Amino acid sequence: MVQNAIVRFHLSTVLDVLQSNAPVTLISVHAFDLGSVDGIPLCFTDGAALPDGDIVFAAVAEATPDAYQDGPCAGAAIGVADREGNLRCLHRLDPPHKVEGVDARVEGDVIRLLLVTDADDPAVPACLYSAVLEKSYTHRP
Repeated sequence: MVQNAIVRFHLSTVLDVLQSNAPVTLISVHAFDLGSVDGIPLCFTDGAALPDGDIVFAAVAEATPDAYQDGPCAGAAIGVADREGNLRCLHRLDPPHKVEGVDARVEGDVIRLLLVTDADDPAVPACLYSAVLEKSYTHRP
């Protein structure tokens, strides 16, 4: 069973843990069901925090037995989750490029995205795409 989750920690606590092996305290854990494509679940591949605490994320439906092996990309999406753990929007990519990197910058009423792909083949270079999301992403899937 595949589970997607956003786990939040205080940065200062994580930095302390890296230096001392002290226990880390969670702020929150929010699980997400991103749906599936042809029976293959969409799973987080990357995320970028926004100034208001929301997170822009990339997700891919990859036909593979586990999260470490590559497989054919059946679908991809870009979405936003708010700091309370609500899925604010989820936009399927067509064609479904296997996006594994996302950078997000808020500029006025839009979020400018840079998206990096991975073809799972060292002979094929990664692609860099740009996209824009309206900041008023009120659509809920």
